[in-house]
Amino acid sequence: MKCPKCKDVELLEVQRYGVLIDTCPSCGGMWLDRGELAKIIEAIKRAEQSVDEELKSITKEHPEIYRKYEEYKYKKKKKSIFGELFDIFD
Repeated sequence: MKCPKCKDVELLEVQRYGVLIDTCPSCGGMWLDRGELAKIIEAIKRAEQSVDEELKSITKEHPEIYRKYEEYKYKKKKKSIFGELFDIFD
């Protein structure tokens, strides 16, 4: 498939969170097929829930560690979901 922006550059498939994303090596553009964004969002949510559960079990003895993580996570979420989504492509 050709890049919609560059017109003559062939897109590469890159796997992120178990989803193949079409990327342009020239302009850096990324294109998602139908349903791929939803799959990526779901994978991020599952990963975050997994980390939360892991931290809860680890920090029973040290609750201040979990509290700091919760504060960090809250501050990070205040950005926007799109800012966080685009971080995965770095």
